Amino acid sequence: MEFSWSRLAAAVVLLLLPVPALACTLCQSAQAASIRDRLMAPDLWWNACAIILPLSLLLAVVALVLREPETPGAAE
Repeated sequence: MEFSWSRLAAAVVLLLLPVPALACTLCQSAQAASIRDRLMAPDLWWNACAIILPLSLLLAVVALVLREPETPGAAE
């Protein structure tokens, strides 16, 4: 069997077609409701801040390092 670009193109097109997910619960199952309740719990903002604060500090450090002027002769 020879390599065929047309078969490859057809396979790519078939793989990219929108196919409904067979495992999707459409947010109507008990598991989906449980996950939604845990995500929107009363401590949502506390958890969001616990993630955002260290990430913003890391990005600030990266920005400071990138703004540091190059010293002449340091790359030699």
